[in-house]
Amino acid sequence: MYRNLSVDHSLFYIEQHHLDTFLSIAEQMESYDHIVKEAALHKEDAWAIVFNAWLLLQPDEKNHILIQSVDKSLIYSSNFIIYQAVTQDSHFQSIKQRKDATPELLFLAALYLATGLNEWFLYVMNTYKISYMAEKNKEQGYFNIQYRTEDEIQSFLEDQALFIKATIQELKTDSFSKIIKKSCENAYFLYLENFVNQQV
Repeated sequence: MYRNLSVDHSLFYIEQHHLDTFLSIAEQMESYDHIVKEAALHKEDAWAIVFNAWLLLQPDEKNHILIQSVDKSLIYSSNFIIYQAVTQDSHFQSIKQRKDATPELLFLAALYLATGLNEWFLYVMNTYKISYMAEKNKEQGYFNIQYRTEDEIQSFLEDQALFIKATIQELKTDSFSKIIKKSCENAYFLYLENFVNQQV
């Protein structure tokens, strides 16, 4: 499903070469596609999370500083709150700043982070009794809402406001840091098992 991604799926200002690099790595690592799971969002939208997580994991000096898309920050405001929380997490930073980080490790981390976040979104929705949003996301699609009718966009923005409120409450607990820790650890252990230990 990663083949359906476009530059439009990025929540940041990027160029085509960023997407091309991601697609090239995704093709080489196709055997790990099963890590991406459906939860609050269906798999196609989950791949957009993989792509955005991968962008966040790129070394700053190589990728420059990612700049948020102003238009998308108005529509997908909850995503930016969550991505800010991700980038401030010590486990995320540990993976990102590893001197021996390879494209394979960063890609595995993006896969696990996307699945972890997708499951956490569903957990938040269930905990705060807004799980109807998951069904709407799966029916309508999440990352293409800007192409919907005015009424659908308005309804989506109202849902975003409720989800942001729930997210801010849940970020005060340790559930988020636990899911980021687990995702980063799973990625690193799988990397060691399949890429490092095989070289010895």
